[in-house]
Amino acid sequence: MKPITFASWLAAVLLGLVTGCATRDVNPPATRPGRGYVDFYTVPKAEAWWKVDVFDPSRQDYKEFTAQFKAPGAGIFRVEARPGRYKARISFVNQPVEAPAEAEVEVREGLITPVRVTLNKGDSTYVRVVDDRARDAHRNKVTDYQQQRWQISAVAQPPVPYTPKERTAYWK
Repeated sequence: MKPITFASWLAAVLLGLVTGCATRDVNPPATRPGRGYVDFYTVPKAEAWWKVDVFDPSRQDYKEFTAQFKAPGAGIFRVEARPGRYKARISFVNQPVEAPAEAEVEVREGLITPVRVTLNKGDSTYVRVVDDRARDAHRNKVTDYQQQRWQISAVAQPPVPYTPKERTAYWK
């Protein structure tokens, strides 16, 4: 049996995300049959790289639903999912949070469930970045700084009729 390489493992994970129950940051002109949508947005607006985990009752634990490694278009992170009730844990890839936010989300076919994620300043954290230089260990660049951590909370709002991101009330 061949050993699994990191590249093949990563490809399998990405394939699972693409073909699983969610599609990352979508904005179709019309809904797809058998699908609903969830819009995650921040108040105040922030350049958030979203990470959303969903509770898996069979494992009694959270599993990664989707992660976004760039800020989504229009400041709204829209995912497509099968209809149902989900328990979501929300955090960010590019912003430190004191703790992830949790929300109960109902996805209905052909509708959007907006999830308002409120950001409040928390305490700060100390960050050290080391730029390792393999050829000359004595010339490593070390940068120390304080970074703001956020307290976040999330509230799912009632589902609304589908509309492209740019026409939602929370886009602006």
